[in-house]
Amino acid sequence: MKMRTLFAGLAGLASGVLLAQHWRLLTKEGIKLGLKAKTKVKEVSQQAMEDFSDLTAEANQELSENDREVM
Repeated sequence: MKMRTLFAGLAGLASGVLLAQHWRLLTKEGIKLGLKAKTKVKEVSQQAMEDFSDLTAEANQELSENDREVM
């Protein structure tokens, strides 16, 4: 059990040292990933809005056609 605790402590210390040495790089990579995700979400949202707009136009056209048939 003591060996496990020692190993866990050393692993924690080593990861802390690695993070301390590379925190700028890791932070920058995280920011870049967030920016890429933002761009992708924006693209998908724009496509969804275009699709919704097209469907709305089609529905309005169908309603107009139905109104003409009733008259």
